[in-house]
Amino acid sequence: MLQWLGLSAVLPGDSRHHLLQFTDMAGLPKVTYSFLKIIWFATVWAIWKERNRRVFQNVAGDSPSIVDIVKLNSFLWLKVSQTSFSYSYHEWWKNPLPCMCAIV
Repeated sequence: MLQWLGLSAVLPGDSRHHLLQFTDMAGLPKVTYSFLKIIWFATVWAIWKERNRRVFQNVAGDSPSIVDIVKLNSFLWLKVSQTSFSYSYHEWWKNPLPCMCAIV
């Protein structure tokens, strides 16, 4: 996810601390925090769904497919929750950080 967002960080292994550090990254405007939370939850959801597919259906997806699912789910969740979010899926998929920073 960090590569898609154009960010780099060393993230903790504990999920609670991971969420806090991921959503409150220093140097980013506060307006991005809610976007990052949505991306984080979309990531956790995609990983959980992938885990269930592997355990219960014996089917494994690859990492790029999981990232694409995160991109799509986060875009759809943002379209519903942020009325001022007017970017296309292509804009979001290609370069999400400017989409987050432009919303006021």
